[in-house]
Amino acid sequence: MAETVTATATKTTTAVSTQVMTALDAGSGVDVVSLARNLTDAEKVPKQALIQTAIDNAEAQVSGYGLISSQLSLLQTAFESLNDSSEVANSYGATTDTALGFTAFDGTEVDGSYAISVEKLALEQIMISDEYNASDYAIGTDSFDISITVGSSSTTTTAITVSSLTPAGVVSAINTADTGVTASLVDTGTGGTNYRIILTGKTGSEGVFTISSNPDLGFGDTGNTLQAAQDAEIEFDGLTITRDSNEFSDVVTGATLTLYETTTSAATVAIYSDTSALQTKLENIVTVYNDFRDLMDELTTSTIDEDIEHSGDLQRDFASARYITNQIRDALREDSSTASGEISAFRDIGVTINSKGDLTFDEATFDEAVEDNYNDVVMMLTANTNDQTLYGSSSVGMAQDVASVIEALLASDGIVATRESNAEDLGEEYEEELATLETRMELLYDRYISQFTAMEVLTEKLNGIKDYLTGQLETLSKAYDK
Repeated sequence: MAETVTATATKTTTAVSTQVMTALDAGSGVDVVSLARNLTDAEKVPKQALIQTAIDNAEAQVSGYGLISSQLSLLQTAFESLNDSSEVANSYGATTDTALGFTAFDGTEVDGSYAISVEKLALEQIMISDEYNASDYAIGTDSFDISITVGSSSTTTTAITVSSLTPAGVVSAINTADTGVTASLVDTGTGGTNYRIILTGKTGSEGVFTISSNPDLGFGDTGNTLQAAQDAEIEFDGLTITRDSNEFSDVVTGATLTLYETTTSAATVAIYSDTSALQTKLENIVTVYNDFRDLMDELTTSTIDEDIEHSGDLQRDFASARYITNQIRDALREDSSTASGEISAFRDIGVTINSKGDLTFDEATFDEAVEDNYNDVVMMLTANTNDQTLYGSSSVGMAQDVASVIEALLASDGIVATRESNAEDLGEEYEEELATLETRMELLYDRYISQFTAMEVLTEKLNGIKDYLTGQLETLSKAYDK
C-alpha cells in the first residue's frame, strides 16, 4: 500500500513539475502532460469504445431474454388455464325444487336434465345419556369399560376404558377411541340435573351403533334414542337409488347431487354449460401470443426505434430468437395428442395463425365447434383429465402440449435461460477486459510522462549550456571591440 501511495505521489509531483516548467517557459515549452494524455487516449479511446459496445450488447441481450422469459410465462399460464376439463367451461345446475340440486362439477359432466324425487334423507343415529348435575359429577369409584358396536351388515366392537370418572371424562374417552361415534357434553339448561352426553354416529344404515357399560349410562333407556340411522333414497328417472350420504357423486357423471329435504313429487334437475369462459380464455391466449410476437419483432429489428426502449436488443442473436418463436408457432399448428372426432387442433375451434404470423380467433368457427362437438373440444384440449402435471407420461391434451413446449424453453437448461446466462458471462468478461485496458493505458500514460519529463530535464540542461556559451561568446566579442 505504501509503495502505491509513493508511486502516485511521484507521478503527481512529476506532472506538476512539468507544468511549472512549461509555465516559466523552461524546457522545450511543450505541454507534455496534455501531450502524454492525448497520445494515450489516441490508443485507448477506440479500444475502449469497442469493448463498451460489446458490454452494451451483452447487457441488451440479458434484458431482452429477461423480457422473453416474462412474456413466455404469461403465455404458459394462459394455456395452462385450459389444460383441465373443469376449466374449459363453467357448468351450473338448475332445479325446480330447492330440496335438491347439483352443487359441484369436475369438468366431465354433460348437459342434461333428470327427474328426481327425494324419498328419504340420510340420517345419523343420535342417543343421549342419563342426566347429571355437573360436568364433573362422579360416576362410580373405579375405572370401567364402555363397549361400542358399530355397523349393520358387518360390525366392529370397541372396548373403551374410562379412567376419568365424570361425564366430561366419558366424552373424552369415546372421542379418543375414534370409533366413528362422536360424543359431546351439553348443558340443557334444566334446573338441577341438566348435563347430558350426546352420541352421534355416521349417516347411513351402516352408521348404526349400540353402547353398553357398567355402570349403565342410560343410552339404551326408552326415549334416549333421538334419531335412528338410515340411508338416503331417491327416485332417479324411475330408478330407486340408496346411498349412506346426502351427496350422490356417482349418479350423474361429473356432478354431485346434494339432498336437503324430501320431496312430495319428482323435481327436474338440469346441468348447463357456459362456454363463454372457454371463449374468453382462447381470446386471452390470442392476445398474449400476439404480445409475445410483437415483443420478438421489437427485440430483433435491425431498424432501431429510439422511442422503444428495447428496440433491436437481440438483433445480433436473431437465430436464437427465431428458434424460440418457431417452437411455439409449430406447437400451435400441431394436432392434439388427444384429437377427438372432428376436433384435432386449435384451428378446429377458430384459433389460427395468419400470413403475418399473428394468432387470430374466428368466433363463428368456435361457436359451431362447441355447439356440434363440445365433448370433442374438451377431449382435444384436456384429454378429459384434471390436475395435470408436467411429469406424467400419458396424453394430456393440446393446451398442456403447448404449455410443455414453453416450459422446455424456460427450463434452467432451456434456450432462454442459457442465452441469458451466456450473455451475463460475456458481459462480465468484457467488464474485466475494460478494467485491464484502463490499467494498461494508465501505465502507458505514466511511461509517456516519465519519458517526456526526462526529455524536459535534458532540454533544460542543453538550454543552460546554450545560454552559458552565448554569454561567453558575447564577452569575448566585447573584449575585441575595445
